[in-house]
Amino acid sequence: MVDRPSPETALSLLKAGHQRFLDGKPLHPHMDVDHLHALAEQQHPIAAVLGCADSRVPVELLFDTGFGDLFVARNAGNVALAGMVGTLEYAVEVLKVPLIVVLGHERCGAVAAALRTQNLDLLPHSLAQLVGQIRLELLAAGIDRDLDQACRHNAIRAAQRLAGSSVLLNDALRSGQLRIEAARYDLDDSCLDWLCSVAPVPVR
Repeated sequence: MVDRPSPETALSLLKAGHQRFLDGKPLHPHMDVDHLHALAEQQHPIAAVLGCADSRVPVELLFDTGFGDLFVARNAGNVALAGMVGTLEYAVEVLKVPLIVVLGHERCGAVAAALRTQNLDLLPHSLAQLVGQIRLELLAAGIDRDLDQACRHNAIRAAQRLAGSSVLLNDALRSGQLRIEAARYDLDDSCLDWLCSVAPVPVR
């Protein structure tokens, strides 16, 4: 039986890893051959991350983690589409991760596209659906110009959508077995802004 960290401990571990990254003193943990062989049989990640697919935001490096430490799902704009929600449900239900981080970033291209409404009709169908979902969230919040505000809001709403669209994730939040955090990565200074913790959706 593997001891699972609490949601708070998992978050502290990620924050400590990111500080090592910022300080230029990464440990590059869990990279040895014995660890890789052990992972061939099973995995026990300490957290899951819903991140943007942007090549400038390499999740494992930002948190100074190694093989098997993080369960990472990425798409353009870190959007909580149905497939991503299902993937994170697997992480929580099967892998028992205690923490999900939704990681947005500065100057996100998908969010920028969502602010340029005249371009939506020119996008391929699947990409238009993804950008369109971001656009709907921004319109609901009254955000139509400020890209940085839009990127922050997009990460927060994606985190909230996880709880709002999944009974499994919301129940795990309510029981205290799971924590969902939204964060934003700054491309200029490499720092993370921790934006909010998601509260469980009230059950009627």
